[in-house]
Amino acid sequence: MKFSVVVKIARQSVSFWYQLDNKPLCPLAMNGSEEVPLYFYVSGAEFIFGNLARDYFHRNDPHAYGNYFELIKDPGKHFSIYGNVKPIKQLLYHGVEQCLSYFLNSVLFKNSSIESCRPDFPLRLLFDVDMEEHEKSMTEQLFTEAGYSNLGRIDYISSLLKVLLEKRIFPKEKNVLLLNGLNDVLYLNLHKGHTGDVIITKKLEGYGADPRVRILSEMILEYITMSHSYLCLDQGKELSRLLPFSARLLANNQAILTGDVELSDGNKYWFRVSEKNLNERLLYYNNHPLMTSLIGDLLNAHQLSPENVVIVLASEAINTDYFSSILLRKYPYVKGVSELDRQDVLRLIFTSITQHIHEAGSTPIVRQNPSIPDKLTPSLPLPGKAVLSHPPPLPIKKNKPDSKAGPYIPKLPEIKKNAGKPPLPPTKTKPTP
Repeated sequence: MKFSVVVKIARQSVSFWYQLDNKPLCPLAMNGSEEVPLYFYVSGAEFIFGNLARDYFHRNDPHAYGNYFELIKDPGKHFSIYGNVKPIKQLLYHGVEQCLSYFLNSVLFKNSSIESCRPDFPLRLLFDVDMEEHEKSMTEQLFTEAGYSNLGRIDYISSLLKVLLEKRIFPKEKNVLLLNGLNDVLYLNLHKGHTGDVIITKKLEGYGADPRVRILSEMILEYITMSHSYLCLDQGKELSRLLPFSARLLANNQAILTGDVELSDGNKYWFRVSEKNLNERLLYYNNHPLMTSLIGDLLNAHQLSPENVVIVLASEAINTDYFSSILLRKYPYVKGVSELDRQDVLRLIFTSITQHIHEAGSTPIVRQNPSIPDKLTPSLPLPGKAVLSHPPPLPIKKNKPDSKAGPYIPKLPEIKKNAGKPPLPPTKTKPTP
C-alpha cells in the first residue's frame, strides 16, 4: 500500500494529514483531536505527548515540559528516558514519531515497528508561519539523524499562490501581500507577481486578528475570570489561544454568543456574551487606521501602488467581512482564502508528493546524513481513542489513580544491547468497561 504523511509544525502544536494510495487525504485524529499541543511528559520509560502531558505541566509536574521552542534555546537542558540522558530538543522528535507509530499500527494496521520503516517512510514537514528558519532546520536535522531518508519540506505558500492563481482569485501580473494571523501576531509576506518570489517578510505583534475576534476573546476571558475568581490566567497566552475559536463563533452570526471553551489548562469553561455588547465595545476600538497605514508604509517602501497589489487574507482569524471591509476602504483588491481553498492546497501538496515519490523511485527526496550519531530512542507507541473513518477505537485507561482520564501509555520493554530485531508494538487489549 502506497501512502504519504504530512506533519504541520507550529510553535504550539502539530497536526497530521495522510493519504493512502489514490484515496482522499485525511487528517490523523488521536484522542478526539486533530491537533496535538506541544507538551511532553517523560518519566522512566513512560513518554506522553499532547493533552495529558499538558495537564501534568499545568500541575507543575517536574517531569512535564511545555514552551518547547523556548526550552531548546538552552543547549544544556536534557531529559532522561530509558535511563539515557537526551538533549531537550529530541522531545519533538519523540512526540511526532509516537504519532507516526500510531498511524502505522492503527491506520495501516502494520505489526512492524516504526524503526524498521524509517528509511522509506514518506514523511513531509510543513512549517507554520510562526516558525523561524533555524527552528525548521533543527527539526529537519532531528529526523534525518534518526534515519528518515525519504524526508522533505513543503513550501505551503508556493502551493497556496498556485491554487489562488488557478482559481483566478488574483491576476498573475499583480503583486501579492499575504496576511496570516496566528496567536495574535500578523505575518506579512509580500510576493512579486505570480512567480511567488518573496520581496519582504514582516510580523506585527497584536494585529493578528479581526478586531471583533480579539474583542470577543477578551470578553470571553472577562466572563470566565468573573465567574471563577480563583483562576490565575496568563491573559496574553489565553487570548492568543482563543482567537481561532472566537473567529469560528462569530461566523455563526448569533445575537447571543455562548458555549464552552477550553483554556490552556485543558479545562472547559462556560461563557455568555451578547453581540450587542460586543458591538458597543467595538465603537471604542481605533487601531484599524493604524493597520492600514502600516500596510501603506510597507508598499510605499517598495514603490508599489495599491492598484498593483492584491491583499490576501490567508487565515481564519483575519479572513472576515469586517476586516476585509476596513482594508477595502483604502486598497481595491482584498481577497480571502476559504476553507475549500485550503483543502485544495492540501490536495495539490499530496499530488506533488506522489509525483515526486514516483519520479524518484527509491531515491530519497532530500539530502541525507549517512552518519547517524547517537541513534534516537526507539519510538513510543501511542494507543488511545482514535477518531478515524475506519480504524477501530483503541483502549483507554486511567494513567494514574489521581490523574485525569487519558490515554493509557504502556511501559515499553527495556532496550537490550545488540538486540537482533526491534521490539514489536504492544498487543491491543479490549477497552476497560
